[in-house]
Amino acid sequence: MHISYEVFPWTKNHYQDLAPVRKCARPWQMVHETRAEIAVLLVHGFSGYPGELIRPGTDLYEAGFDVYTPRLPGHGTSGRDFLASKAEDWIGTIYDAYGSLAKSYKRVYLVGHSMGGAIATIIADAFDVERLALLAPALLLPSIPVGKLRLVRHFVKRRKVSWESDPTYHFYYEGDGDDDLFLGSEYWSYIYPKAVWELERVRRQAVASLGHLLSDTLVISGGLDKTVPQKASALVTDRGKGKNRHLHIPAASHFMPYDKDLAAQDTAIKSVVEWFEKG
Repeated sequence: MHISYEVFPWTKNHYQDLAPVRKCARPWQMVHETRAEIAVLLVHGFSGYPGELIRPGTDLYEAGFDVYTPRLPGHGTSGRDFLASKAEDWIGTIYDAYGSLAKSYKRVYLVGHSMGGAIATIIADAFDVERLALLAPALLLPSIPVGKLRLVRHFVKRRKVSWESDPTYHFYYEGDGDDDLFLGSEYWSYIYPKAVWELERVRRQAVASLGHLLSDTLVISGGLDKTVPQKASALVTDRGKGKNRHLHIPAASHFMPYDKDLAAQDTAIKSVVEWFEKG
């Protein structure tokens, strides 16, 4: 795997994490010896980390694209950092990354997963990105009780929820052996109302961007996705002004870049690569 973790620190103007970055959460890049004409910027999701996007990155690199995946502030470090970072830090990091890459490449495309899809939508609108791919984009989140959240985020730091590591997921990243357990204990074992409110702020800004989004957009939904409903994809195809396509994969879950169903995973990633190859 042609991967480097020596990535420009696009988080430097945003929240600075206090805890160390886990190996799986390191930002990474895959760049050809002779720089490609087109780069692809990948954006991970809420409470996720760059290592989750190794599979689509590898396939895009092998198709001839240079690939970059920043780490969003507050992610892959600790729950304390998660609470301290805000929507502006997450969006701002990708804004800075895209602006920097656009100076070095003929074109830069975007891929976003979950909240990363919402952020990618915002950035694509800001820069008039030519082609965009969204995997289960967090444009509709019916499980978020917005009215209640508006109040409790000021009083409840976190609420314990049930979480167990699932060894049936196959990840492609190079990390520490206990990365999954550590991040599970810091992030996925709790609901952080303040952080969820920041996610809602990202979602709202992304939906507001759709009405003037010019990008040709591929949006992929999963039939087994319990987080983002299929209607979120319809928002993109109905409101976006580009040449858009909605692909629904019945066997895919919310976690398409590393889906347990390898056929569903393959279909999603292959579709992204082919979408960009058409550009």
